[in-house]
Amino acid sequence: MSKFNVTNTNKTTNRSGFIAYGMAEKEQLVTAVLTSMFGEPKYYGSTDNDIVRLASSCAGKDPLFLSKLAGYARNVGNMRSVSHVLTAIIAREAREYTRATIRNVVVRPDDITEIMACYLSLYGKPFPNAMKREIASVIQKFDEYQIAKYNGGSKSIKFRDVLRITHPVPKRPETEALFGKILNDTLETPLTWESTLSARGNTKEVWDELIASGKVGYMALLRNLRNIAKSGADIKPVLETLSDPEQVRKSRQLPFRFYSAYKTLSQEGLLTPALHLALEKALTASIDNMELIPGRTLIAVDVSGSMSSPVSLKSAIKCCDIAALFGAMASRICEDATVCYFDREWNEYRGYRIAHYGKYESILDICKKNAFYGGGTDLSLPMKFALKEDASVHIKPFDRVIYFSDNECNSSYRGLYKTVQGMAETYREKYNKNFWVHGVDLLGYGTQQFCGSRFNLIAGWSESVLSFIMLAESGISTLVKTIEEYEVL
Repeated sequence: MSKFNVTNTNKTTNRSGFIAYGMAEKEQLVTAVLTSMFGEPKYYGSTDNDIVRLASSCAGKDPLFLSKLAGYARNVGNMRSVSHVLTAIIAREAREYTRATIRNVVVRPDDITEIMACYLSLYGKPFPNAMKREIASVIQKFDEYQIAKYNGGSKSIKFRDVLRITHPVPKRPETEALFGKILNDTLETPLTWESTLSARGNTKEVWDELIASGKVGYMALLRNLRNIAKSGADIKPVLETLSDPEQVRKSRQLPFRFYSAYKTLSQEGLLTPALHLALEKALTASIDNMELIPGRTLIAVDVSGSMSSPVSLKSAIKCCDIAALFGAMASRICEDATVCYFDREWNEYRGYRIAHYGKYESILDICKKNAFYGGGTDLSLPMKFALKEDASVHIKPFDRVIYFSDNECNSSYRGLYKTVQGMAETYREKYNKNFWVHGVDLLGYGTQQFCGSRFNLIAGWSESVLSFIMLAESGISTLVKTIEEYEVL
């Protein structure tokens, strides 16, 4: 079996000031990128400067990897803003990869304006010629409706600015006409659900018309469930769309978006059994075809105080919500799972909660019930449970532990163990020499609590993180290797 991680002797301290292992630059960059709404604060401070520093370094050492990471972040990790940052850095530091990167990252028209605005923020003018050439090319794949919808309003970079800076040569007569409208500010005002609601009000009749027209996209339906439910509109076609597995796949929604809708509806007394079922189906659609994780699995969910930061200032979803959600999702694809929730070591066992979940229990209900407790972070508690001298624990050995955490352990270890890694080694000696540790990093602070062989570092807020558990154990791939093999256009 391939060993993806050699023994790491790079001891350091984490942001809490406690002992940890450092990461290689690529690992640091990947974990930070896939867990960052760029420009948003985190509990232990922003990782924005780390991302810019590490990406700039990577642009000099392995620009192809950085280009692939930008595309992976946008299209697999579903992280928009940070992919714009990486694209801007590539345009500045690795210009020969600008074309491929922009083609992978630009999915919507406003990706163009955001990339250019990001470049201005980081470096100022002038824009690199390679960047201008590729934007001049890629802008031509969008039509008038798309451009008008994302034209920018009062933002610093609008599509008129894009044309004046990049000077694209239109490839078709209709594109030439479109460019003329952009420059003359005569784009036809797009009839969108936003403009319709603004003009006519948030009423049952308006929503019924909008839903029947098919003009409200998947994301808009999901984020407006509260408004649709309150208006009294016919909810049936909305639920059919939201729960359709193919529509879920195309929507690129992060799993916590479904939990956010569920949470909002619950708080306002609008959650019906039909709504609940549709959101549950949508959430589970992405894991229904995942490979079963065989054997016995210990799932460790960090619900400590440092996991209480929201994913963005505008969101009510916290990182502990994502951890609890992933814990419940992972349990669904495990043959035999024990799920524990941990924060600080209150006393020997009170610091975590053990739960066994049946196959058909609602993931959303589990998440809501167990999302947050608070307190310090003691990552040794799940391993202490696994090592507990108790016959009920050792009916058969655990084959793996999966941590969903920020890895900011801030409790000192007493006695034999200096790090949690030592506890994993003891478990292998006593119970299962093939025991795996999977660390799913949810905040990307740049340190870890485990190292060496049979340790698999994962990061991100997309359900795709769960696929790396069996890929790593089978010796097929890891997250960094997958990004290295990601195909660019």
